[in-house]
Amino acid sequence: MKRLLILFLCGINLCQAQEIEFDIYFDSGKFTLSSQHQKKINTQLADLDSTTTYNFVIKGYTDFVDTEHFNLELSENRATTVANYLKEHYESFINSIEQEAKGELPTETTKQNERIGVKKHRKVSISASKNDHKPKVVERKENIYVVPINELRVGNTYALGKINFKTGRVTLIKSSKKELEKLVRFLKKNRNIHIEVQGHVCCGGDDDSDALNSETGTETLSVDRARFIYKYLISRGISKERLTYKGYAFKAPLRFPEKGSRDRSANRRVEIEITKN
Repeated sequence: MKRLLILFLCGINLCQAQEIEFDIYFDSGKFTLSSQHQKKINTQLADLDSTTTYNFVIKGYTDFVDTEHFNLELSENRATTVANYLKEHYESFINSIEQEAKGELPTETTKQNERIGVKKHRKVSISASKNDHKPKVVERKENIYVVPINELRVGNTYALGKINFKTGRVTLIKSSKKELEKLVRFLKKNRNIHIEVQGHVCCGGDDDSDALNSETGTETLSVDRARFIYKYLISRGISKERLTYKGYAFKAPLRFPEKGSRDRSANRRVEIEITKN
């Protein structure tokens, strides 16, 4: 009986840990984050699970002091300040951020003392809920060919021109060979650059699993396509010491949920990361 009770309580704690909710409070008319604000945010988010991502909801509020227009803008500034802090310090945990400017909170207090207002209404409410292993949406990367060579950074990922494969297979569409040859010329011209070839697939659901390779019957399509390009580059004279490859499955789509062929095409892509320059 005691063991069942422990398991039940652990289950409650697990459910509670799925979502974090807290508020931070501002001085009248202010929206910048103080060191105390930052400390509270960091304390509240200290136990985020690094193996998953979260959906954040940021809501800014004010009290009744000043005009409705001013307060709506102030509430937006408060929410934006918090959202920007999260993007800077918790980027790897973020799947999405929903930001709302709520303006004045209703109050029963008569507005006879405009100077004091209601302290507990001058706040930003922050909630973070686990993304349940849904893929993390990412922003489209810069095309590597338009970035000056001296501005390429180790650890940064860049887009290529469109490299397409036949559906469910590791067979290039004919027009994509020109794009691969463009990459060959780039690497031959810039011999100090080392890269990781990164494969991404489309057509994912609520999980981030890889797609089926119809030629092998295995769910390794993103890896297989990245390996194909890796081997192609070697066959064209690029040293394998400069190359690695990795499949990212459906872990980092540009569009989710996919609403049509355009979204699926955007997600089905190859990118490269600079590993040495």
